[in-house]
Amino acid sequence: MSIKVPRIVEMLPRDGLQTMVHEGGWRAPTTADKVAFIRLAAEAGIPEIEVTGFVHPASVPPLADAAQVVEQTADLRGVVLRALVPNFKGALRAIDAGVQKLSCLVVASETYQRKNSNMSIKDNKLEIERIVKIGRDENRIVSAGIGICFACPYEGRIPLKSVIDLIDFVVTVGIDEVSIADSIGYAGPTEVRERVDAILQRHPDLTLGLHLHDSTGMALANIYAGWLAGATVFESCTGGYGGGIAMPVSVNSMGNVATEDVVNLFNSIGVSTGIDLEKVRRAGAWFSELIGVEPRSRIARNGTLEDLNTIGRRHMQDLRAGSTYGHFKELPK
Repeated sequence: MSIKVPRIVEMLPRDGLQTMVHEGGWRAPTTADKVAFIRLAAEAGIPEIEVTGFVHPASVPPLADAAQVVEQTADLRGVVLRALVPNFKGALRAIDAGVQKLSCLVVASETYQRKNSNMSIKDNKLEIERIVKIGRDENRIVSAGIGICFACPYEGRIPLKSVIDLIDFVVTVGIDEVSIADSIGYAGPTEVRERVDAILQRHPDLTLGLHLHDSTGMALANIYAGWLAGATVFESCTGGYGGGIAMPVSVNSMGNVATEDVVNLFNSIGVSTGIDLEKVRRAGAWFSELIGVEPRSRIARNGTLEDLNTIGRRHMQDLRAGSTYGHFKELPK
């Protein structure tokens, strides 16, 4: 299988924010703050951004300004702006606001599905059929995300057949881009590779993505394994925030894999994403300070090798100038 250039989708304005109400001491960003971040992400070269979700504001308060965010970023060019639409009503609202790409969602665990959307998988599939039809009628692009594709906090390991059945369904209704999610961050590289390979063997023309959380620190290894197996779309969040809204435990440590770290991963193997890592880092540092929550990105916390080398050279200069040994400098933010 030929390896294609990876496409990174920024998730901070939606998945990164949706569970922030559970963070202690955070400052909720205004609509203007969200718009400013989206513009910074676009300027950094991120090709696609999930700018918001058209969900019930009582269920997810941080996304109550969905229409305003879409309207205030409509002038951006050279970047795909999409929105989560978990049901037909949300799709109608998104279309009215001017969203050009609709991302629908279904879950491979019946238990999690009902907790997440108060719908059965069967009912959710009917909603997706309606979303695809209205999307086609209104000349919108429709993609799909499938949640809980590896393990569920309630049901345990998810059978591959459950995932394949949902892939078959979304392809049958006319969707040609799908991301499978490790929504709780407990998958491993072998499992990711095997599932990506099985899906693409069955649907070789499908554009397949991965949406990975990083509970056990496996997300970057999983991205590399999935990319080698043929996945080309990777959904990530600057700063590494976010998590599911139907978990039995705190999601503060279940954040999305960080965009900075994903870009650095591909840079380290000589594969261009078209994204300026320094601009993403600056955007992330600005947003982190704005909301008062430390980023979970390894690059944000530890910097790159170039950063470390710069400090090392300065340290040696200090030694030659007679400074005392034993002090440490902070990595540049």
